[in-house]
Amino acid sequence: MTRPRLSQEDWIAAGFRALAKGGPGALRAEAIARDLKTTKGSFYWHFKDLPAFKSAMLQFWAERATTTIIDRLTPLPPGLPRLKALIDVASETPEEFGGTAVEPAIRDWARYDAEAAQLLQQADGARIAYLAQELAQIGVTNPEAARLFYAAHLGLEQLSATQADTGRKARYLLLDLMQSPST
Repeated sequence: MTRPRLSQEDWIAAGFRALAKGGPGALRAEAIARDLKTTKGSFYWHFKDLPAFKSAMLQFWAERATTTIIDRLTPLPPGLPRLKALIDVASETPEEFGGTAVEPAIRDWARYDAEAAQLLQQADGARIAYLAQELAQIGVTNPEAARLFYAAHLGLEQLSATQADTGRKARYLLLDLMQSPST
């Protein structure tokens, strides 16, 4: 029986699983090939070298974890419907791509890699701007509110790497608190 040919996305998914499990040092062609039960030749069929693979991973993450999510929410009415849908989407992390440990691993990677740091900074900026825009739709106009919500999201994501809870309830509570009039 012949095995189906691996795609570039198969390799990228395996790279995210390796990153989530072992950090940036685990991004090695031979080790990932072993996990995929294939040869390094398959890796080099899809990627020129390891730096090209890492760049492809980062581009994939930036697209999927920010742009695709925002595009997916655009058809919804602005404000609360989008924010609630965002909470639901942010609470889903496919295990195929490393699960909840991927975002913290990317943040760790960015501490040592200039390209990862640049893409992370761009993603953070786009995410905070999007949150600010949607929070403004529900009357939350304090510029720090979006940063606070995003920081809470990141912390909850970090916790979910070691706890079964995705933090969805806590995100909904934070959204409710932000909508409450200040006392």
